[in-house]
Amino acid sequence: MVFTPQELRLVERLRRQERNWPRDRWILLVTGVFVFLAYGYLLVRMLDIVELGNLGDGDALFFAFFWPKCLLMFYIAGFLVAWAIRDWRGNTNRVLLLKLLDAQQNESENDSTKKH
Repeated sequence: MVFTPQELRLVERLRRQERNWPRDRWILLVTGVFVFLAYGYLLVRMLDIVELGNLGDGDALFFAFFWPKCLLMFYIAGFLVAWAIRDWRGNTNRVLLLKLLDAQQNESENDSTKKH
């Protein structure tokens, strides 16, 4: 099988992603947990202010500004952790594609050595 230069760059990108995945999965997991803890702390502080019942104008603005941000960041943190857990051993499609490409390359090398 003959690849164009663009296809070879894409294959190399897949190989680089697969090589870097063991490090990247920990980065995703730690980032997700850190974001969850940081915004969880911020949410607890906001709820303490609300429970006290003495909301000033600044506190109401603080709550109105950070509540949607907390929800969004919880979603992002959950996505990062779920992504790291789902692909813990690598992306299945990427792993299988690279194995097929390696097998095809080995097979074509064996065919070319048998012909000579």
